[in-house]
Amino acid sequence: RARLVQDRFHLDAPAWFRDADPVPHLAEVARAVWEQRTLRAEYRRWSGELRLRELHPLGLVLKGGIWYLVAGVASGAGSPRTYRVSRLLAVAETGGTFERPAGFDLAAHWEESSRRLESALHQETALLRISPRAQRLLPMQFGAPGARALEGAGAPDAEGWVEVELSVEARAVAVGDLLRLGPEAEVLGPPELRAAVAEAVGVLAARYARQPAP
Repeated sequence: RARLVQDRFHLDAPAWFRDADPVPHLAEVARAVWEQRTLRAEYRRWSGELRLRELHPLGLVLKGGIWYLVAGVASGAGSPRTYRVSRLLAVAETGGTFERPAGFDLAAHWEESSRRLESALHQETALLRISPRAQRLLPMQFGAPGARALEGAGAPDAEGWVEVELSVEARAVAVGDLLRLGPEAEVLGPPELRAAVAEAVGVLAARYARQPAP
């Protein structure tokens, strides 16, 4: 049966034109999840800081081609946390085992933590005027926030452009994200975000107006 499934279904999780994260310790982590074994893990945070922790690995999640480990801290402090598996620099079993928290539901935990993360990241709303092409691009480039923005879009004008309200991250991140829409979008507000995008566009225009060095 396993061979039949392998011959008929193939999971290629990473997005097009993007390499998957290197996860050399995935098999060790998966075994610890399955056998409820405590792991001693060296982890590099997004800031570059190194941490050494003893973890109770509760489950693995594959999201957008990226593997995440949901694990409790062996000291028992706080609720389970999420670790990107590619940032695990070293893992080793301690020889001990652990009991899973009573009633722990991996899917429910992931949904709730994802919702909290999105709320923490998307703290500003951009008012955009976007072309028909950008309307097709919005869900692909911005995921669920892009789809929600389209659901609340205003009526199209004579050229098919619509106004949408899009949840975006901090201004420095939002400028780069919105520039990916190129000439298919105009930022109408807030004024500070519009000014930041205009400044970035001005820098690009000046750079490309110069002749490249021989």
